[in-house]
Amino acid sequence: MRCRGKRPDIRALLHGKGGSLEKKDPQASLASGDGTVTFYITRHGQTVYNVASRVQGWCDSQLTDEGIRVARLLGRGLAEVPFAQAYCSDAGRAVQTLNAVLAARIKKNPQAELPFIHVPDPRLREWCYGNLEAGPGAELHAALTRGFGEDLPFDELNRRLPQVAEVLADQDDTGRAERFDQVKARLESFFSEAGQQALAAGGGNVLVVTHSFVVRSVMYLLDPSRVNDPLKIKNASVTQVTYDGETFTLGETASTRWLGEMPPEANAIPFGFRM
Repeated sequence: MRCRGKRPDIRALLHGKGGSLEKKDPQASLASGDGTVTFYITRHGQTVYNVASRVQGWCDSQLTDEGIRVARLLGRGLAEVPFAQAYCSDAGRAVQTLNAVLAARIKKNPQAELPFIHVPDPRLREWCYGNLEAGPGAELHAALTRGFGEDLPFDELNRRLPQVAEVLADQDDTGRAERFDQVKARLESFFSEAGQQALAAGGGNVLVVTHSFVVRSVMYLLDPSRVNDPLKIKNASVTQVTYDGETFTLGETASTRWLGEMPPEANAIPFGFRM
């Protein structure tokens, strides 16, 4: 089954005084002044496939009305945070979320400086689930149960994140499902490059719109003891990572405080997994 969904344009018009979503010189972007970089890593807004409990990795579906609403809440919550640069994955749902966040942010605070908008980056894609893509979430659940020989609770699966990827890749007959080393390599490549680029421009805050298992993978790679902190990575939640040129440090994880309210539960813990 192939996923369908119109991929929004990253240069979509911002509604309000901000004008169009134009690229700016990253060297002229806002700097933190302390020579560090803080990544604000957020999961995209709720999508059609989230609500339908379908597997959504490299396939795509549009944001629901609720997904757009929560993305706008995030934009308003981040209105006073100066961002030097912004990135998103090349999935339409991530592009759509970034557009909604930046539009709401500039509408709430017309004086907010628009960050340098980078071309959507495939290194920020969700995990690829191979032949499970777009299928019922129950099929992913069943594949993990077969692979591990037991129905593990969600927190235990998170603690075994590299094994989860291997179990799914071993059962994929398309050859497309990613192994954890592949996910790790692309994420390390992205954050190292983006961190160095931001430092070269003076540091500052960097907005990143990506996906739930990307966020979970970052948490696992930086501090495995916090991989379940929290158990749920909700849509439009924010995880912070700081970079000083040598070390990435995990800060606040999957926080919804920027939203001013709790977002809906759709697919926060997907497909009926046990707590």
